[in-house]
Amino acid sequence: MLLPIISAFLGILAFLPFNFWFLAFFFLVPFFIFILKEKGLVKLVSGAFVFKIIFLAGTAYFVLEPLLFLFSILIFLGFSISIFLAKKITKYSNLIIAAIIPFLWVLFDILEARYSFLPFYVITLGNTIGNSPFLGLANYGGIIFLTFFAALINILMAAIILKFDKNLGLLKNRFSAILAIIAIALFLAGWQFSQSNLQKNSNDYNSRQKILKTAVLSNNEKFDEEFLIFKENTFSEDEKKLAEAMILDKLKLIRTDIIGKNIDILVFPEDMIDIEIWNNADKQAFEKFNISNAGILISSYGWLAKELNTYLAATITTIRNGKRYNSTILFDRNGELIDISDKSILTITSEWWPFEKWYPFYYNWFLKTAPDINKNIALFNKKYNYEWGRKKLLKTGDFEFASLICIETHYPNEFKKSMELGAEFIINSSNSRWVPSGLNHYLYLTTNLRKIESVWQNVPIIINGRDEKAGIITPDGKTDLINFESGSENYGLFVGEVGY
Repeated sequence: MLLPIISAFLGILAFLPFNFWFLAFFFLVPFFIFILKEKGLVKLVSGAFVFKIIFLAGTAYFVLEPLLFLFSILIFLGFSISIFLAKKITKYSNLIIAAIIPFLWVLFDILEARYSFLPFYVITLGNTIGNSPFLGLANYGGIIFLTFFAALINILMAAIILKFDKNLGLLKNRFSAILAIIAIALFLAGWQFSQSNLQKNSNDYNSRQKILKTAVLSNNEKFDEEFLIFKENTFSEDEKKLAEAMILDKLKLIRTDIIGKNIDILVFPEDMIDIEIWNNADKQAFEKFNISNAGILISSYGWLAKELNTYLAATITTIRNGKRYNSTILFDRNGELIDISDKSILTITSEWWPFEKWYPFYYNWFLKTAPDINKNIALFNKKYNYEWGRKKLLKTGDFEFASLICIETHYPNEFKKSMELGAEFIINSSNSRWVPSGLNHYLYLTTNLRKIESVWQNVPIIINGRDEKAGIITPDGKTDLINFESGSENYGLFVGEVGY
């Protein structure tokens, strides 16, 4: 059982923001040796369980949820069960087992990420390569190919260490040198192909003729803390007047920073000003899109778009036909609301909860320590459930783009769907205030994944959010990002150009 534990701790180091990317090609070696040597189902499953529980505790502690962690591990245990069945079928031929391990690892690593209900693509094996010289290999298949490439190097290293002893049913010792040569050749070839792909993407991106001058804003929790004086989502008339004045004060500060910069599009973070105002509709928003809430906020954003003569994208909660959506709304240069798209992948517990009134007992502790939490989380209050949206593009007449809200960018297939619709660039606005600890770690891993997706689909990504970096990721793997606060200001403003 020592080997899975060693692998787990090496894996934790590989995913830390210290960027020990090279460990991606080594940290699974002890675990793979364990998998090759063990024959019993109980030991194989136990070793996989120990490896995964330690690994998750050290890499995904920012989303610690015991029940969902356990469900995630159960998915992963299919890897060790599959190995056991393969050994039975092949009569314990470790040569065959070694050959299929990279494929099985990719299968269960991706299945776990896709179906665990948690943003676990950031801790798939390939994601640690997102900040390495091998990033360009994402051209061949994104996170899946990177995961396979790393798993292949790991199993070759494991086979070399085992020396392919006859007693293990593998190759003879003299072939260890050949395997070492193959591993080194793959490593060097991967490096060269990666650099070539990144250069190709860079040349393609820099040759694009259409350029958008973009302003992107991120903010921290203090930015809108004064709005906490509004205790309910139904406002009195006096509260509406006060809220409007407070919103305009915030937007005038932003206007001062941007005016005169000739911005083409301004992107606000998700829930930049976190008020919904259920009994307040903007006439235009209601007539065009049936939005029955947040009228003051919507009209104020439209005012700023007109003042700055820019397109403006903002992500807010909209209520339509009595249903809640997490939506990106788009204004034109005249301040007219012209389009809307909704989040299609929701976050469990905060945005949806499938188990009606039941929830795990340990959530009672949250209710005791933070009694107001039940006011705005779907887990405790069903009226805060969100509806699942439909994937679509936002269109201006000048350009078309997709808005992937928060964890939507954590799902590569959803990212690819946006590109298949014809997106010329991607906006990813997130809300990371749910991260109780390890924010820098989470942002590092998330940025890695978005770099992989940008290279994979050859598309720039504009990123921002609450407690999130603001800036641009380009298809050559480069990032130009600023922090979500600047000096004494509670927000950071990035201004740059996007080719599309």
